[in-house]
Amino acid sequence: MRKHFQIWQVLYPIGTACFFPLPTMQLSLTPPIETRPSLLPKLAAKPWVRAPAEELILVNTRIVRPESSSVLGGLQDIHIKKGFVAAIKPSKAEPSPTREGDQVKIVDLQGAYVCPGLIDCHVHVTAVPGSQNMMDIFSASEQDVNLRTTYVLKEMLLRGFTTVRDTGGASKRIALAIEEGLIPGPRLIQCGKGLSQTGGHGDFTPSESHTGCCGGHGAAKGLGRVVDGVPDILKATREELKAGADFIKIMVGGGVASETDTIESVQFTAEEIQAVTTTCKQMGGKMVTAHAYTVDSVRHAIDNGATGIEHGNLIDRPTANLMASKGVYLTPTLSCYGIMIRPPFEDFLPPSGKIKNEQVQSQGLDAMKIAHEAGVTICYGSDLLSSMHALQTEEFSVRAGVLPSDVVLKHATTNPAKMLGKSSLIGTIAPGAYADLLVLDANPLEDVTILDWPENHLLAVMKGGRVYRSSIADLSVDGL
Repeated sequence: MRKHFQIWQVLYPIGTACFFPLPTMQLSLTPPIETRPSLLPKLAAKPWVRAPAEELILVNTRIVRPESSSVLGGLQDIHIKKGFVAAIKPSKAEPSPTREGDQVKIVDLQGAYVCPGLIDCHVHVTAVPGSQNMMDIFSASEQDVNLRTTYVLKEMLLRGFTTVRDTGGASKRIALAIEEGLIPGPRLIQCGKGLSQTGGHGDFTPSESHTGCCGGHGAAKGLGRVVDGVPDILKATREELKAGADFIKIMVGGGVASETDTIESVQFTAEEIQAVTTTCKQMGGKMVTAHAYTVDSVRHAIDNGATGIEHGNLIDRPTANLMASKGVYLTPTLSCYGIMIRPPFEDFLPPSGKIKNEQVQSQGLDAMKIAHEAGVTICYGSDLLSSMHALQTEEFSVRAGVLPSDVVLKHATTNPAKMLGKSSLIGTIAPGAYADLLVLDANPLEDVTILDWPENHLLAVMKGGRVYRSSIADLSVDGL
């Protein structure tokens, strides 16, 4: 470049006026973009959006049907097209070989079990790893939280959870990023921020401070927002729904991790809860679910229109009967209490939290069994934070201690699909459903705890017909 500059100086010394035209430079134009077809998809407005997964037939499978606690008779072929199950047919004695030029790929699973993708109905995907204790979660920068959330989502999918329901923290923007393929993760159902009163379970501001209009919810990293009075809670509900919330969560009782309330506390007034439930009914019939442990808080939520209960560890039989009669869903979260007090998480909770943790842990399994016997529709929930997400499947082992394997499998497939209003799309393997599939080397209806050992038993994970995990030679990963 210096050489070119010196030549230019010789021809046109600095300070010399130029009254003659400069030489015309000939620009070399690149070929038309049509001649570079590999670049065309990357010129789209959203270049990360991919075409549907390739057409695929899984042959010689054993199809697990959680809804009927059965395995479909004989070996079956599953035809997958454009991300959906197109057809299910009995397998032939010999699978047809794949010919060169065929548009349909055929993979022989040799009798492996194929189960619907799992559904976790109580997660917090923005409560990310990188923190040593509960309060540190809320001190991370917003960008760190956003980036670490992508790790949490990918790992959930690789464990076999193809749909999750976030009960505080996630947003519609994250759900859309997953849907468009920008980041790998489960299908995300979210409520935005959970709603808490001042001093309630979602208020994590210091006890001596004033929360103000936005106390406790901070930026994207927060799990909840603090609102008081009918006008405030009404506005907050409308704002969350406007932002794309699929349902609304309210804190109606005390919690383990919150330092300023007791488990026995009953939160929000009847008028405040009714403002939420009425608004959700008017704005598309959205579900309202309530964080509640005790009989009083659970009944307070139900009496004022909530149709879901999170936790419910201290309910009694009459309350369970009430829930069943009204069609109220229950999402217990049982494994998290043991996880939060054992190494390496023994210092995660504050001292007051450890006392409350023991209080709800002692009766959680009994409450779930009571609810099951009453006929309550029970869903799977893990409710883990930070690096505890890695133990998301432990809930299967805990629940299997008191309920049969086929019942527990329903908790993570059939029941949540019903609660989410998506029974024909998720939680089942049937024509028209999403091709959200797990390939297993054993039958989870006989022993659901195999799902707690994905490293040993989970051979492949598919979501929307795309493969995200596979140890099967002919089934290559194409989703990451």
